[in-house]
Amino acid sequence: MKCKKRILLLALLLFSTVLIGGMNVQAKKKTKPKSLKKAKITLAKSSYTYNGKAKKPAVTVKLGKKKLKKNRDYTVKYTKNKNAGTAKVTIKAKKAKKGKKAKYKGSKSKTFKIKKASRLLVPDKAAYSAVEGDGSFSIVAKPSKGGGTVTYACATADVIKVTKAGKVTIVKTFDKTCKTLSKQTKDTIKKVSTKVTMSVPATTNYKAASTSVTVTINKKPVRVFSTYDSINKYSYPSKSPLSPGFTNYKKLTDLKWTIVDKYQMPGLAPTADEDWTKNYIQCNNLCPQGVCMAGNYMLTTAYCMDDLHNSCIFVYNNKTGEFLKTLVLKDQKSHVGGITYDEKNKNIWVCHSKKDKTTGMYSLERITLSDLVKYATGKKEYTSSGKVELHQIPTKPSTISYNKKDGYLWVAQFSVAPVAGDTSEDEDSDEEVEENDTSAPRMYAYEYDAKTNELNQVRIVTNPAEEDYLGIQTKEVQTEATAENEAKTSVQVATVYSSSSVLLAEKGSSATAKEKLKKGDVIYSVNNELITSAKQLSELLEKCTKGTAVTLEIHRTIPAENEGAEPTEQILTGKIILDVRGNVLYRSTPNYVQGITFSGDRTIFSCSYGRNSTKKRFLSELQVYNRADATDDTMLGELELAVALPPMVEEVEVVGDEVYMIFESAATTYLEGTDGKGQSTCPIDKMIAVKLGLDSIK
Repeated sequence: MKCKKRILLLALLLFSTVLIGGMNVQAKKKTKPKSLKKAKITLAKSSYTYNGKAKKPAVTVKLGKKKLKKNRDYTVKYTKNKNAGTAKVTIKAKKAKKGKKAKYKGSKSKTFKIKKASRLLVPDKAAYSAVEGDGSFSIVAKPSKGGGTVTYACATADVIKVTKAGKVTIVKTFDKTCKTLSKQTKDTIKKVSTKVTMSVPATTNYKAASTSVTVTINKKPVRVFSTYDSINKYSYPSKSPLSPGFTNYKKLTDLKWTIVDKYQMPGLAPTADEDWTKNYIQCNNLCPQGVCMAGNYMLTTAYCMDDLHNSCIFVYNNKTGEFLKTLVLKDQKSHVGGITYDEKNKNIWVCHSKKDKTTGMYSLERITLSDLVKYATGKKEYTSSGKVELHQIPTKPSTISYNKKDGYLWVAQFSVAPVAGDTSEDEDSDEEVEENDTSAPRMYAYEYDAKTNELNQVRIVTNPAEEDYLGIQTKEVQTEATAENEAKTSVQVATVYSSSSVLLAEKGSSATAKEKLKKGDVIYSVNNELITSAKQLSELLEKCTKGTAVTLEIHRTIPAENEGAEPTEQILTGKIILDVRGNVLYRSTPNYVQGITFSGDRTIFSCSYGRNSTKKRFLSELQVYNRADATDDTMLGELELAVALPPMVEEVEVVGDEVYMIFESAATTYLEGTDGKGQSTCPIDKMIAVKLGLDSIK
């Protein structure tokens, strides 16, 4: 009986297990993946502004009350999520691993917005100013971000006309009879302003932008003056502002001077109308800067004071004074400065004060005399130079002059030696003083290499080659003969200067060269040539030039660590690329140099600052220095003569036994004081020649 009961219980247990297992299998078979189409997608951010980067807002997914997990339950994909517009994020059910059933299926998407970014339209100038009758000029604006074509417009067509491309033509004319403010009416005002609007349309990723600039048209000046009276009636200083204690100080009127009438100065207030009608100029507000003789031509330079037109060179017949051509310097709106003629290489050189943004260098423009002759022929009107050849230099050039005696081009800065305790600002310098210039003003020598078409700074070599190249001084050391070795001469390092750039490593080692030359080191070989004398070393290095690779082998004696032990010898090698030798040739100059010219041993400077005597540092004078007794190339010599001049002298040029001078005081801005800084005192609109009597100076 008991046995039967046990069998029955076992049968029931087995049946239950099978039944439950079957139910589980059935249950598993009935479980299906859930669709994500009913899922709720929430984005961390639903709106962005375009910035060039892909947008990927964080995603939260819920199915019912259950929060799903990224990369376990679903994957995320973003599309069209970089540019402005409607972007999309798509979640897709994660595939099950091999042998397992997926929990979810399908996919679902949600969109978000990427808005267009705002931007600015930036004109190249905050405001524009021109003079009645000026030639056309262009207004240029660029979007701060993105591209697009900028269009321009102006509602006041009676003042200026503006093309869609931004070219401005002045149409306003003023009543010429009004000379005093008390009589001004609408038609006799001295200036009128208008607005030019500019806009750029929206692009794929950026909004449209617009702005406007003010354009002011100034009335042509009506101030009448006489150059002759300006010279004779000017109140000359009683002592030199540059050299107060110097006694041989004269006024211009103490010397024999003349007005060089044959050369007309285009672009100045008194000549502007005639220049414009004859098509001599493109601008009515030009400022004279440089003057030089070049072959059969007299040349002067000028720049646009409104910063609207390119700088230019005026070309004259040097015998008759006949105006031949205005040469507009291509792509150069910089403050053009001095000009000179290099007789040796037959080149005209022009200073440009504009700094290259990439290199940080300034430049001199070269025009060959043969090209100038081509430009000078034909119609007497302005024309653009066919090419631009700029030679970069580290010095900001104010003026330049070729010296026949040494064959160098001398470039000077417009700067001032710092004075202790002087905190006055250059509020009215009428020039740009060299940025961060804390040293005495200088002029630097340059030399043109016609073979390589390079302009190089002149250097003075005074030290031995090993000092310039290796930063060391050497000495010869004799080793006495022994039973084992013959007597020999070695070249040892006697002094190592801080400028030495030679680094050494142990011969055969792969270690980076870090060892420096030391006193007592033996220069064993240079470029595998055994060194046996100091003369040999010097001569070998003398043959090297900038860029030459030099390999040194150095033998160094290492003292013994223990008493009685023998010293050891260490062999080191090093390789250097040689730099230039010598020191840059320069000479100190007076303050505020505007021009330089040479006559034999003499250097003649023109210096000026300010347009009238209301300023603390106001000056305008010539200074003559004599190098006859100079003992080296760096010396300027003794000051022999200082000559007081009317304000705003610019560059000077020796012509025969006279010095020709050009002035900027009759430029419209200075003449009329349209910049709010006052009018120039005793303006001069002609070239002036003066005989200094240099041969009679004792």
